[in-house]
Amino acid sequence: MTKHEFIEKVQNHRDQAGKLMEGDGGYKIKRGMAHVISGYVEDLFALYIAKNIGDEKHEFYVDKVTSIRFNPKEKAKSFKPDLSIIKKNVLTHYFDLKTNMGWNRDFGEYLQNKNDFIEKLKGRDAWIHWEDGNQLIKISEDLKYQMVIVFGWNINQNLLMSNLKKAKEYSNIEIHVLYEKKESDSSYSINEKAFDDVINSAKP
Repeated sequence: MTKHEFIEKVQNHRDQAGKLMEGDGGYKIKRGMAHVISGYVEDLFALYIAKNIGDEKHEFYVDKVTSIRFNPKEKAKSFKPDLSIIKKNVLTHYFDLKTNMGWNRDFGEYLQNKNDFIEKLKGRDAWIHWEDGNQLIKISEDLKYQMVIVFGWNINQNLLMSNLKKAKEYSNIEIHVLYEKKESDSSYSINEKAFDDVINSAKP
């Protein structure tokens, strides 16, 4: 799957999301809000990463809860990446997928909390529960929180640039905007570097 195919599939699915799943049957049925497409984007992103890495030793978990206990007497805490990548029972990648950037109003605090949480996770033992038991895993010492934003236009562009600049202040945070607005003519284009950075980070 190419970068262009990925973006095209998301755009096509987004267009269909505003339509009635079963049609109107000839009645006066109209949909207000579009169907949520986040689950589709997560699945597609996992497939895109897997196809472009091409390494069968990796495991890709979409929207799967991971649990950890920081201290023996404390209750276990859970977190749920939109996509986790596991290799030889080591959690190496933590991706969160956002269709756009219009969802967060206090981005600085959000980044700080994520950065601190990733720092606490590094090098720890954790587990993933399945029906047949727990999969024991280790958290990579190099783990980063990687936010992948598909469309970079549903936000003031100056604010977007400010948010991306803030993210660079945190050692455990990376943000990738896959489809962005050009400064030259205000059109939109695929961010080749963002796609490449995501794939390169996940390659062996």
